[in-house]
This record gives sequence, structure tokens and C-alpha cells, in this order.
Amino acid sequence: MRHKTRLHQLYKNGEAEIFRACNEDYKTQMRLINQWLSFCIWSITKNGNSLETINSVTREHIIRYGQYLKSEFDKGKFASTNTAVSYLSGMNTVMKRIHGDNWEKISPIKDCGLEQISHIPNKNPELDKNGLPDIESLAGYLLELQMSLGIVIREALILDLKEALNEGRSTGFVTITSFQNGIRRKIPCRPSAIKAIGNGIAARRLQKQLPRKMEFDDFLSAHNKLTARKGYSTNTARAIYVRDRYQEMTGVEPPIMSKLSQTEHWHKLSQHSNKTLSEAKGLDKNTRHIIAKEIGVLGIEPLKEYLDKKP
Repeated sequence: MRHKTRLHQLYKNGEAEIFRACNEDYKTQMRLINQWLSFCIWSITKNGNSLETINSVTREHIIRYGQYLKSEFDKGKFASTNTAVSYLSGMNTVMKRIHGDNWEKISPIKDCGLEQISHIPNKNPELDKNGLPDIESLAGYLLELQMSLGIVIREALILDLKEALNEGRSTGFVTITSFQNGIRRKIPCRPSAIKAIGNGIAARRLQKQLPRKMEFDDFLSAHNKLTARKGYSTNTARAIYVRDRYQEMTGVEPPIMSKLSQTEHWHKLSQHSNKTLSEAKGLDKNTRHIIAKEIGVLGIEPLKEYLDKKP
């Protein structure tokens, strides 16, 4: 589409005008032409292909373009509104160069609803005694991912976080590939998962500051130290996901939290869901099967450790 757009009259006319208006600065020319190309693609494919010259572009056209960028953010195409605001800012600059003081600047927030939103935190890392990012601090994002997605450590390490963020925000699910057998599964991407993935992206950026790529054993050691300090067992983070999902899907706490026997739990579930005791048992079983599939285990037997009251 980019190649075809470069052949369109609208793009060629705007490109010539931008070269003329910015002939003193090659880098600015290239940046604005690239942003002009993005606008032209939108105009041709999403806005009726009615424009032929840059001078025919009105304020209303660019407001609609900004609103389109906002919708793309809402669909999960961008991890933050910064990208959309940058494209809109570029068009403001282009039109200012073309029209001078006659151009009325378009506000990303007021005109297009582009509030400042980012799912990737921008924070300084904890540093070790050598002034490098603290490995244990970076390993903390593994815990967040496990708790919010129910995945094991290896799956957290190989997950493409940017792709997961886009998929989660646009579809409501994240695709996980099992490190054991390569089987792919869909996991609900709840708000806690969006936050955890964003934190993970930030953590991996910090990891690049280390002298070498950290190996699995390095992260496992740091992860174990962190979990021990927080009073976790190796399965606690995943257990939190399992228990949260069970309560979300049934509306009642699992027996391990309510301290009820299995029979007492079924009666409580029956009352809460307004179902017969037999139907409540079926709801409990079906919920366990769904969660087992989400975390990638065979059958519901492994979930007893996470959900049921200890004898």
C-alpha cells in the first residue's frame, strides 16, 4: 500500500510542497514526508480517496485522521497514545509550513480525544552495587506475568511482549506457546495482564543495559530469591491466577480460600448461582476444565493443589 500511495497525486503533490517548504533541513523533510505518507494512506483507503492536493486538506480532514488514530490505539495497534500524537503533530507541522499563520493547530486531546495514555511504564531501574539494573528487580516482572496470565517462568521469558500487548488490547486474549510441546493456547487478557505486560516491556528494555543477555538460570535464581523473600512457593504466582479466575467465573471463592469442604462449597455455589446441586457440581467441573486449558495442564487434577482445601 505504501508503494501504491507514493504514486498517487495527493502524495506526490504534498511531497513536492514539503520539499519546497523545508528545503533547509533534510532530516525534517524525511520525517514530515513519512508522516504525510501515513496521512495519505488513511485518506485513500479510509476517507473516500477524495483529495488530490495538499492544499485541499482541511482542518476537518486532519481531525478525522486524529480520531482514526485514536481508534487504532483503542484497537491495540499502539502501546501508547504517544505514537498517534506524534503522527498528528507531524501533520500540524506540515500544514503550518504550507499555510503559515493561517493554520489553526489541532489539539490531540480537545479535537481528537487523544489523552496521554501508555501501558509501558517509564521508570528508573533499581541498580546493583555496580550501577547496573538489578537482576532480582527485573525478575519481578516474571512474577507479575505468572500471576496475571497463569504461565510458567520459561513461557514468561519467551513471550513476545509487544505482540502480546497489541493482541491483548485488540482481542482480549493473549496467545501463549507451551515451552514443553509447542502447543498454543489463548489466555484472557485482563487489566492486570495489560499492566504486567507493560511492566515486562519496560523490564526488558532495562535488561539490555546489562553486559550480556541474561540466561534462564540467572533469572530463575533471581526469581527464586524474590519469591522466597515475598513468602511465595514456586507455584504461588500461578496459583493466584487460578484462584482469581475461578472466582471470576463462578462468583464464589474456591474452597482453599473459603475453608469450606468440597460438599459445603458445592452447596454455596448452588445458592449463589441459583442452580441445583447437580448443576453446581457441573459448573465447578467445567470451570476447572477451562482454567486447566488456559494454564496448559492436562485434566483438572493439578488444579486441586491451587483450589481445594487441604485435608
